[in-house]
Amino acid sequence: MSDLITSSKKELAIGTISRTVQEVVGAITPVVLGIALDSGIKNGATSGVWIAAAWLAVLAIVQAGSMALGHGFEILAWMRTALRSITQIHNHVTRTGPAVLRTKSSGEVVATAMSDAEHVGNLVEFIPRLIGGIFAFLTVGIVLLNQHVGLGMVVMIGIPIITFAASLLIKPLQNRQQIQRDEQGKLTALGADTVAGLRVLRGIGGEEQFAKRYAEQSQKVRTAGNAVARLQSWIDGLQILIPGIFTAFVLWQGARLAMDGDLTIGQFTALFGLTVYLVRPIQIVMMVVTQFGRARVGARKMFNIFLIQPISGTLDERIASESDPRHPEQGAGAEVSTGSGPAANPFFGEIVDQETGIAFTPGIATALVSSATQQTAELAERLARIDDERADVTISGTDVRDLPLNQVRHNILLARATPELFGGQFRSVIDAATPYTIVDRPLAKARAEVFGPEALAENVPNEERDDEILSALMTADSHDVLSSLDGSLSGEVTEKARSLSGGQRQRSALARAILQSPPVLILVEPTSAVDSHTEDRIAQRLTERRKGLTTIITSGSPLILNRVDEVILVEEGREVIRGSHDELLARASAGDPAAQRYEWVITRQTGEES
Repeated sequence: MSDLITSSKKELAIGTISRTVQEVVGAITPVVLGIALDSGIKNGATSGVWIAAAWLAVLAIVQAGSMALGHGFEILAWMRTALRSITQIHNHVTRTGPAVLRTKSSGEVVATAMSDAEHVGNLVEFIPRLIGGIFAFLTVGIVLLNQHVGLGMVVMIGIPIITFAASLLIKPLQNRQQIQRDEQGKLTALGADTVAGLRVLRGIGGEEQFAKRYAEQSQKVRTAGNAVARLQSWIDGLQILIPGIFTAFVLWQGARLAMDGDLTIGQFTALFGLTVYLVRPIQIVMMVVTQFGRARVGARKMFNIFLIQPISGTLDERIASESDPRHPEQGAGAEVSTGSGPAANPFFGEIVDQETGIAFTPGIATALVSSATQQTAELAERLARIDDERADVTISGTDVRDLPLNQVRHNILLARATPELFGGQFRSVIDAATPYTIVDRPLAKARAEVFGPEALAENVPNEERDDEILSALMTADSHDVLSSLDGSLSGEVTEKARSLSGGQRQRSALARAILQSPPVLILVEPTSAVDSHTEDRIAQRLTERRKGLTTIITSGSPLILNRVDEVILVEEGREVIRGSHDELLARASAGDPAAQRYEWVITRQTGEES
């Protein structure tokens, strides 16, 4: 977050200068009015009075113009800071991936990005006002010291003491705001989780239970909000009461001095204007202190997210990989290549999971079978280096954790059983490397002003890839998805691809994985949501397309097992037996206990009799 303020230094500089001019001019105005009043009383409507009146008009114009200019740049600084905060949270969450969900719920992350980032931006917005208010206070103090040392000292000493005393309420306010923020985060998380599982809730009749839980949490948020509001109302009241009492005291003293002849009528009028104007700097300081409390709570939430580190690779690796995602550079000290041939790329070699001792023959399709599917899913996660604490895997004899993370991601692709699909043009859903053109030009221009000219670059679809996309869709038997999108790759898919059925989403995600054609493709239950005829076509086309490349599939379907080159039965974290599907069934018929165990597992999963 170090660049949140420096990124808006131009706006803050102009806003601060404008606000300083506005506040200082506002503080000087009563003095000029007092001079005009004394001149009129003493000499009548002479040229001196008209000159003072002209100066008052000039000061009013300058104050109005500087106020408008300052406020405009304050808003720019607020929006820029809030947008950059949201962007940094988004980027960090994207880079750390599943590590975030180990400590934060998705709802809490959303609340931090949308609410807390705005509070940080609001604090930046108040910086020019605070600096302008300080200059106004100093101006008033200097003027009063020139008019009367006693009154000047009362103002210069009394105002800081009063402001400090009032600020003692800020700490309790921050504590209550923290409680409210935590409860709001829980409510947001509950809502987000419910929306994600709305279909399931309806299927099991859970809407009533959810509504009850949501209502209970809403009441907790309301109670916490009332506690904040009560204390905030006291602070807001003190912003008026304390300056009012102080103003009355100063005016009482000024009136006594005027009656004694130590102050002229014009000086007393100026004193009245100056003391009334002091209310503004005091209110600004109190508003800044209050906003600082909100921003501090928000910044703490943001920093807690920024402290999260990826569970695979390092944050620096992930940031560096973004510079050239399609052509990964070598990591420091790396001695491997990203070439496409077996001789140049270690990912064409043997893969060994050290935890189970299972070795995968390169260049063939291998299926993992287990009665506990969670075991094979965890094995797939280790092979793809999702979590460095568990990824005790070697590739061509090299620990996968010693290879540059970007190189691993470009050579090993894991497609989970429940993959995520984004909304947008179907072409970009299947092939993220060819995003469609940004239609919203004003938005694109605004992003360029914030993030630089490179953000304005057009993302034109690479239609030369369309044939490859269609081929991948054919392999995944996903042509019916095109039919539902008017037969065009340019058809729009709704958020999270909710416009597609479960089977269509699964096959679209499979096409997305096939399109990348990595040396190592790991598929977890890739056909669990399709019928048997579709599954058989997918198995045949997939193995033909991936011939010569390493493909690892976790599945218990005989239609898949019959198409792969090798099947490995995994039980209790160990390899029990391996071979082709037909070979293992033949060995089971011959009385091999391990093969019989394999037959029992697959027939149990498919519901067939042994």
